[in-house]
Amino acid sequence: MNRVQNRGEIVILGAGLAGLSTAYHLKSRCAVYEKEPEAGGMARSIYKDGYIFDYDGHLLHFRSEYAFSLVKDILDGNLAPHKRNSWIYSKGSYTRYPFQANFYGLPESVVRDCLVGLVRAKVSRERDLNGNFENWIRKTFGEGIARHFMLPYNRKFWTIEPSEITCDWLHRFIPVPSLEDTVTGAITSHVKPYGYNSRFWYPVKGGISELVDGFLQKVKNAYFNKKAVTVDQCRKEVVFEDGTIKRFERLVTTIPLPELSKLLVNTPRDVKKAFSALRYTSIFVVNLGIKKDDVTDRHWVYYPEKSLVFYRVGFPTNFSMDVAPPQKTSIYAEISYPGANNIDREALVSSTIGNLKDIGIIDDEKEIEVCVPIDIKYGYAIYDSERKRAVETIKDYLKRFGIYSIGRYGSWKYMSMEDVILEGKEIVESLNDEVK
Repeated sequence: MNRVQNRGEIVILGAGLAGLSTAYHLKSRCAVYEKEPEAGGMARSIYKDGYIFDYDGHLLHFRSEYAFSLVKDILDGNLAPHKRNSWIYSKGSYTRYPFQANFYGLPESVVRDCLVGLVRAKVSRERDLNGNFENWIRKTFGEGIARHFMLPYNRKFWTIEPSEITCDWLHRFIPVPSLEDTVTGAITSHVKPYGYNSRFWYPVKGGISELVDGFLQKVKNAYFNKKAVTVDQCRKEVVFEDGTIKRFERLVTTIPLPELSKLLVNTPRDVKKAFSALRYTSIFVVNLGIKKDDVTDRHWVYYPEKSLVFYRVGFPTNFSMDVAPPQKTSIYAEISYPGANNIDREALVSSTIGNLKDIGIIDDEKEIEVCVPIDIKYGYAIYDSERKRAVETIKDYLKRFGIYSIGRYGSWKYMSMEDVILEGKEIVESLNDEVK
């Protein structure tokens, strides 16, 4: 017999950063239900033979003083700043990130193509930057930068043509340097910091799950191994796999929208169509523990070329020496693939190791003592022409029943961890305004 629990609390589905931030800002007026045996969602860490591997590359960037102060308080001093040391590997050379400001070290013909294309784009009278992402790249950076980095890298990352992607997401994620700065970056290795992640923070001890654990210590009423199998929006009930039922007046869900669509009851046709329009990339992350400590001093490197299976490789031991045993190094390599596609995991691990040998990051497979692959179904929401309308349709429908979908996959947005934490705060402010 199903056990029906008391109504009144705000119910939160998901104990990732979005759900925990919401619960933190609500204080004691809520209960959090998580399907996994632990909190964190995508901000979890795996402990294996003395190594700490995050689920993917997770770094903290701050624009908000509030978020910075909150995270410092949550981590209680376990937080260190880092000046970004990131690079691009292409044409057999390493150049500084971002590519569009740093051509120094590339073949002369490539430098010429990029500079000439950029100048032509700058002096062009065509200033309409509306339209798709490929069009924006060509008009903003010119043909050379588009051909040598922007288009191949973004095809690899998004798994679709940039012409299928809108410009709704890129306002702060892609730096646009001045012509003067780009010319300087073509003739000298001097680097000017660009982008939202030119400085970042990371725990001194432990992985990114230290932030999750800190939030969890301040959150009451968190329950684990509680998988929702039905969200009856009309009856305002959540049914869990263990047979319990939780009634709600208001529900905050961080469940990825395509998964939420499977739980709702009697969804109207137009809303079902909106759910089915959502597209995404998946990410296969190959985490490696290496038996040497002189691999590189770089934080991460981007790889735009097709010959290499991964689009980015990071080196967490350069964020924190605590994530690997002494005199050893941890590496993560990220491979993007179309959402819901089947992949050959063993083949991707083998290709990753082979490519790391090809470019000299490792010398021999015998250097690898730990391998922890992680397959992440929901990597990035794809910003195609259907996304905005679909998300608005879904959220408008859910709000009629007091349901609020937030977080990277609940909002279907390209979001940093700071964005996710702040969205938890914002949804609480919105809920408070509703009951005034």
